[in-house]
Amino acid sequence: MPKIKYKDTFISYNIKKTKPKKSISIKIKYPDIVEVLSPSYVSDKEIHNLVLSKSNWIFNKLKEFEDKKVEEVNLSFEDNSKLPFLGENYILNIVKSNQIINCKLEFDKNKFIAYVPTFMSIDNQKKELKKLFIDLLIWYGSNIINERINIYSKKLNVYYESFKVKDQKSTWGTCSSLGNIYINYKILLAPIDIVDYVVVHELCHLREMNHSNKFWSLVQSIIPDYIIKRNWLKENGFKLKV
Repeated sequence: MPKIKYKDTFISYNIKKTKPKKSISIKIKYPDIVEVLSPSYVSDKEIHNLVLSKSNWIFNKLKEFEDKKVEEVNLSFEDNSKLPFLGENYILNIVKSNQIINCKLEFDKNKFIAYVPTFMSIDNQKKELKKLFIDLLIWYGSNIINERINIYSKKLNVYYESFKVKDQKSTWGTCSSLGNIYINYKILLAPIDIVDYVVVHELCHLREMNHSNKFWSLVQSIIPDYIIKRNWLKENGFKLKV
């Protein structure tokens, strides 16, 4: 992975080259990802020089993310702690039992209920409940996204081949040229209107595989205040973690 040196810090960055791209852009993604989007004909040396020229700005943005890490709330998965789902926090009740050998996690009547073997250590309990919580988010998320994607695909008059809710490291959603849509399960921690924005964003790529003015006009036709939603994600996206 290429890198630059700024002051006493080495900064690594990823390069993504695409034919439709007409200019170079640099994106800084939480927590420390520097991504350069470039036309395919631009040399790596030219890209490196541009990144170098923007090193002060990149360094300051990464520093902002370092400061944001202080605001992160790590889920404890302890009895009476809270777990986020669709913009709300729900109580987690833990029920200890000597009748089971594996943990179970359910969402019932606006609360999470975990059934945990009495012999299980606290550390293993937290690891198991974290995994089960992610599985639950993906399961519920698939049903919710299926509903939302069907609503908005009809409004946009677009056809998608398939969709999947999964873990994505640096994006909230992606749309392939084959019509396959992938949604980051962590977006299920955000309010439903933010989920809708991400779904609509990816569906609009089925008509405009870019981020041109035409693309954003299409998004706006469905989500009139999409800029507010987009800014919400920029400001709060780092908090959506398990």
